[in-house]
Amino acid sequence: MIPAPEIPAAGGAQAPPFAAPSRAALRWLIGLRLVVISTLFLGILIIQVNTQQLLQLEQFYWLILVSYGLSLGYLVLYLRGLTTRLQAVIQLLGDIGVVTGCVYFTGGLYSPFSFLYLTVIMVAATMLRGGGLVFAGLSAIAYGVLVDLMVFGVVSVPANLAGVVVPLSSSRVLYQIMIHVVGFVLVALLVSYLSESLRTARSRLREETERAQQFVALTDQVVRSVSAGILAADLDGKVLHVNPAGARILMIADDTAVVGKPLEEVMPLVAHDWPSLRTRARTQLLGRLEDDLGDSGVRLGLSVGPLEDERSNLVGFIVNFQDLTALEIETERRRMRDRMAAVGEMASRMAHEIKNPLASISGSAQMLTSLGGLDTKDHRLLHIVVDESRRLSKILDEFLDYARPHQATHKPCNIAAMLRDCMDLLRRSAEITERHELSVDAPDELIVHGEEHLLRQLFWNLSRNAIQAMPDGGRLTVSAERRKSTAILVWRDTGVGMSEDVRQRAFEPFMTTNPYGTGLGLAVVYTAVEDHGGSIDIDSAPGRGTTITVELPLLPEVE
Repeated sequence: MIPAPEIPAAGGAQAPPFAAPSRAALRWLIGLRLVVISTLFLGILIIQVNTQQLLQLEQFYWLILVSYGLSLGYLVLYLRGLTTRLQAVIQLLGDIGVVTGCVYFTGGLYSPFSFLYLTVIMVAATMLRGGGLVFAGLSAIAYGVLVDLMVFGVVSVPANLAGVVVPLSSSRVLYQIMIHVVGFVLVALLVSYLSESLRTARSRLREETERAQQFVALTDQVVRSVSAGILAADLDGKVLHVNPAGARILMIADDTAVVGKPLEEVMPLVAHDWPSLRTRARTQLLGRLEDDLGDSGVRLGLSVGPLEDERSNLVGFIVNFQDLTALEIETERRRMRDRMAAVGEMASRMAHEIKNPLASISGSAQMLTSLGGLDTKDHRLLHIVVDESRRLSKILDEFLDYARPHQATHKPCNIAAMLRDCMDLLRRSAEITERHELSVDAPDELIVHGEEHLLRQLFWNLSRNAIQAMPDGGRLTVSAERRKSTAILVWRDTGVGMSEDVRQRAFEPFMTTNPYGTGLGLAVVYTAVEDHGGSIDIDSAPGRGTTITVELPLLPEVE
């Protein structure tokens, strides 16, 4: 974890004495100074215009002119990018000088404008952490030196105040200076404390805001990262939010476009209605429900529960859902593997028991054909026995080859080249007529780590099955493409298609609709795909042909 930054205590004891102010604060200070100077200048002009007596205000004009000049210099330093801390110190020192000049021209010790030092001290305490006491001391020194110089005659009294100033005793002068010094220090302490308290409050608020933002960002990232869909809706059933996984499941291109739409439109259910679900979900979490997503063919598993705010007030509903289609497919595949393993083991044992008597039958029939005294009919019947025994023995050999575990001899194989070879052989087979149209679309190279014999058998069985499904002719299209780290192979025919029952049982041993087939072709295909860590899927319906998709992992080094 990243430790939270330390927050300095009020008063600035643990902080550097001069924390750099922001550039925005400097802009405000320059602008405010110009406003004050311009207001003072305008007030002097109004006084001069409205009186018939000529007032001696030349000193104030010079003071205003100097202030404008200093402000121009501050602006140049700001534009040149001088460090903000140094700029603040320079400006505040200039302000002490201007205030000291104003106090001098208005009577020094008798001046009513000595309170202006307090504005400099307050600005310093606000802008510079610890700067209040520093500039309180500088203000006290400037004021005390000015008063001492005027009292001891080092600096003459301004001409406009000649004869007005009343001499005071040394104790009175010292008392006046001490009153100002104590006032400067007290104001500096008070404003520094308040400023530091404000800084601390702002720092804590900033930290809490950052923590809240981080928590919101983390929560949003978690919601976006989960594979399940999450949808929030208000009490009226209008969508407030849907995470990316939910948008993918609901086939929504832009998850923000559905905000404000009713649940019935965003997630239409077949067997449930949303008004009743919302009514029930106000007080309890509705357990796992299953339903179809409209007519999309997607099977959803979902739960609906109340959505509450931090005060436990009901503000809407939360829907958790996931696509069960892939889970059902995977469950069906597991059942298929278990069923095929059990059938294969049982049939393998039966095949071994059948082969031995079958060999005796075939051998005995062949010996009988060599004996004399048999007529033509007897010879024909014995030949039938021998031929059928051989055919049955071939079927048993094929099945034993299917059921027998294969020793892995995997090596890099270019399945794109294998596909083209398979289609060339198929074009030359006796099953192809002029009414059949074959095409193959594959890149030059698709390398998988596999057993070449099994892969060629896989391609041949699928291609031959497609041709047999088109006895009156049709089109067979075989395509192959690379999709990230997977090879996608597709056989698409325009044949008779399969019923749903046949499609679900297509990979079972001895399952066939061809009276001359063994029913082992697709079973061998399924086993070969499983051995190579891939997957196979059949999309078919009577009268609209069949599409078989095989996915095989590519070699990592050639991805």
